[in-house]
Amino acid sequence: MKTTACLAVLAISLFFIQNLPAQAIPIGDAIKKGYLTLTASGNGGHSGECLSLKLENKTRKKLEVQVPAGQIFEAGDSSLQNLMIGKEETFAIEPGKNRIAKLFGFCVESNDGSPGEGSEFSLGKMAEGHLLKMAQYLSENNLHQNPSAQYAVWAVSDADRLEGIGDPGLTKFTADLLGKPMPEYHIRYQQPDQDRLLPGQPANWREAMSMNGLFYYTLAQDQKVDFGLYNESGELVHTLFKNRVQRKGYHKFRFEFEIRGLPKGKYFARMTSGGRMLKELAVEF
Repeated sequence: MKTTACLAVLAISLFFIQNLPAQAIPIGDAIKKGYLTLTASGNGGHSGECLSLKLENKTRKKLEVQVPAGQIFEAGDSSLQNLMIGKEETFAIEPGKNRIAKLFGFCVESNDGSPGEGSEFSLGKMAEGHLLKMAQYLSENNLHQNPSAQYAVWAVSDADRLEGIGDPGLTKFTADLLGKPMPEYHIRYQQPDQDRLLPGQPANWREAMSMNGLFYYTLAQDQKVDFGLYNESGELVHTLFKNRVQRKGYHKFRFEFEIRGLPKGKYFARMTSGGRMLKELAVEF
C-alpha cells in the first residue's frame, strides 16, 4: 500500500517537472500554475528601477520567468500609485531557490501618492489598448530610462498634455497613438525639491520652468516686428525681440521663454508690428 502511494507521488512529481515549459513562462501563468510565488515591493519613487520582486521557484526544475512590458503591479495601499512595467525582463530561477529581481516601471495614476521603499504591491492585470502599446514601444526601443517616458505614459494613462513629453520621436509616437496633432511647443519642468519626492507625495507635481517651440510666419512686405509672450488679459509678460527688421516672405525661428513663477493658465506667443497682431500661438502651462 505504501509502495503504491509513493509511486503515485513520484509519478505526479515527474509529470509536474516534465510538463514545465521549455521556454520562458509569463509571470502570471507561473503563479497560477503554482510554479512560482511572488513578493513585490517598491524601491521608492514612481519611475525608473522602482520595483523589486522576490521570486521563489517551487518546482524541481529551472524556471525561466518573463515579466512582460505592460504588466501592472497594484499598490497594497490604495492611496499610492500602481506601477506598470516599462521594460520586459526574463529571469532564470534555480529549482527551489529564490531570486531578487529589480524592474523598471512607470506610474499610471499620477494623482495618487508616490510609493516609498518597501511599499507592498501585488500582481495585477496586464495593461490594455493604448497603454499596452505604449509600454511595448518603450520596451522594444529601450526608452525605459528616457526622461520623457513617464510624461508619455501619463499622456495615455491620465490624459496629460503632449507638450510635456519633450522627446520628438516619443512625442510623435504618442500623438499618432492617440490620434492627436503634434504639439507646437514643449514645456520643460523643473526638478522637484526633496520634500516633493517623499513617499505619498503626488507624482504629478510639476512646476513649469521654460517653454520652447518653432514659430512660422509669412510677411507680405518688409517691416519691423516684435515677438513676446502675453497673458489672457493681453498683457506682455516677456519680450523675445523688438523692432526686428524682417524681409517679406516665409520665416521660421525657434523661441524660448522662461515661465518659472508665472501663474498657470493660457498664454499667447504673439508677433506684432506697430501694435497690430500678425500671428499668435496659443500655449498653456
